[in-house]
Amino acid sequence: MNKNYIFMRDIVCKYHPKFIDSEDLRRVGLGNPELFNVERCIEESLAHAGNMEFVDEEGYDFLPDYSDSKTVTVNSTRKVAEISSVENKIGPLRITVYNPITSCAEFFYLPKKSVSRYKEPCYGKNSHKERIKIYFNKDGRYGYFQKFKVPSFADLALARD
Repeated sequence: MNKNYIFMRDIVCKYHPKFIDSEDLRRVGLGNPELFNVERCIEESLAHAGNMEFVDEEGYDFLPDYSDSKTVTVNSTRKVAEISSVENKIGPLRITVYNPITSCAEFFYLPKKSVSRYKEPCYGKNSHKERIKIYFNKDGRYGYFQKFKVPSFADLALARD
């Protein structure tokens, strides 16, 4: 199982309105998830499940709260997930993490007031950008980021500051 399959199975097929309504689309999605822009499908699923307007604008994806969807993967060697390009975010972050160590999707809601606290600069050719790092530790927790973890995708979609 890979990231796209897990996201398709556990999120898109359950929360995306077009996939919910179509057995054929679910079958194709599960059979070959790489055919789809899974990150975009997650954004659309968040909008649907959270009753938000999906706008995909610079700095945010959803109204009315100006939140943004981020999809990341834990690096199984370094045990870190890097949320890139957060320099222009103006609202909360709705973070979907694929963890290949546990073979599952996990969810984090970072309130607007906390986004700036966890931003850090990138280096080298990306020194004009900012990122947030999430560390996965040996006890199966996410260190300081654990407090932002939500139990389910539905909870992520419905979270508000």
